[in-house]
Amino acid sequence: MPDQLAVNTYELARAREDFARAFGALDAKRPTAWAQYGYPEHISFPQYLQAYSRGGPGHGAVHRLLDKCWQGNPRIKSPTSDEETPWEVGVKKLLDGILAWKKFKDLDRRNMVGRYAALIYRVGDGKALREPMETAQRLVNIVPLYEDQIKVTQWHNDPNQENFGQPAMFQYRMRSPSNLAIDTQGRPDEWADVHPSRVQILAEGSAGDMFDGVPLLQAGFNDLVDLEKITGGSAESFLKNSARTLVFEYEKDAAVSTIAQPGADGTPAKTVRQVHSDQTRELNRNQDSSIVIQGGKANTLQTSISDPRGAFEVAACSFAASVQIPFTILFGQQTGRLASDEDKEDMAARCTARQKNELTPMLTEFVARMQAAGIIEKGEFEIEWPAVNAPSDKDKQEILEKATSSMQKAFQAGLTEPLFDANELRAIVEYEPRADDGMPEEGDPEEDAQADPDAQRQAKAQKGAAP
Repeated sequence: MPDQLAVNTYELARAREDFARAFGALDAKRPTAWAQYGYPEHISFPQYLQAYSRGGPGHGAVHRLLDKCWQGNPRIKSPTSDEETPWEVGVKKLLDGILAWKKFKDLDRRNMVGRYAALIYRVGDGKALREPMETAQRLVNIVPLYEDQIKVTQWHNDPNQENFGQPAMFQYRMRSPSNLAIDTQGRPDEWADVHPSRVQILAEGSAGDMFDGVPLLQAGFNDLVDLEKITGGSAESFLKNSARTLVFEYEKDAAVSTIAQPGADGTPAKTVRQVHSDQTRELNRNQDSSIVIQGGKANTLQTSISDPRGAFEVAACSFAASVQIPFTILFGQQTGRLASDEDKEDMAARCTARQKNELTPMLTEFVARMQAAGIIEKGEFEIEWPAVNAPSDKDKQEILEKATSSMQKAFQAGLTEPLFDANELRAIVEYEPRADDGMPEEGDPEEDAQADPDAQRQAKAQKGAAP
């Protein structure tokens, strides 16, 4: 009996642990808190896709980061020269021909929604997709795919091989299974085998395993649930009040039964409840409708509506922290105040780091694999991104004004050498340089005249005495 009791106690404790893991929570005192709050324990790709495609905060977070990182196309160039080389021209022509930059950006978008995204190489080598890609004549297209559009069907299982644990065959689907319900155009839909040499995976946050990729919305998914509850619940409360839910009150001697008498045409009588439901429905559908009652009164049922801004901002700040985007940049401000310079600098640093650590390796892998296939000529290269915090036209004008003001103050302080020449000032606002920079040369009488009034009078006298 004691042994049986010990076994039962162990099984009970184990069941409790399994129950806690099934629902999940960070609060050890309330292991089922997530279930009570409505948070899912396990999040699948369709949920991430729905949060992105149907939720404002999720969609905004993805595109704030995506559009900032890709606000300018990178440059694939020679590491030894800033001048445009024939090799660079050839690569640019190849990428522009298949709209590659647009598709790379779309690959990145799909990667942020799910754990990973894939890129299929469509090349002209006369082979099926299931065969290895060795050499090719040309690059026909690149196809970005969502996580649910590609899966591994075979693995390398020999532990003595270098490729042990790596995919040996993929399958990809043209249509996203998550969108099948809304795709009614009858587009062909089938799974096709694809060799890994024709597949490139982008899994942000992973050190090699594609299944270790971290979706952008994962850490803040609970906050997205809260935001949906707050906004949806607030909207529902407004709807309830505007729907004019009626409450009928009758005196104790009122003849309520007369409301439910049969109609003149012999139609059967309705219950009092049915009559009132019809009257309320007609009143809410038609602004000109009215009701007539005898021996009673009708009141509207109103509920107090709390201001959702405080609760919304708490959840929104938590979500902004999860995606590492300042609140003022992600959600903006309703008071007319713009994002601070610190927020802008933080966002720029976030995007610059992401370009370096995630997007540059992705582009480097693509170019290297195209070189191995003979599509791009071999040679050293580097990826150069435009500055994400480049000044706007207004900022450039302000910089120009400060530069010219500094020149004036330096001249008034006795500095005869100009701080900037005209072409340097024109470069600030990205104007083309002039052959003549507009600055006086050494020994120019006009320069001496500007520096010394006596020299100016002497120069005029010399001009007047000349024959």
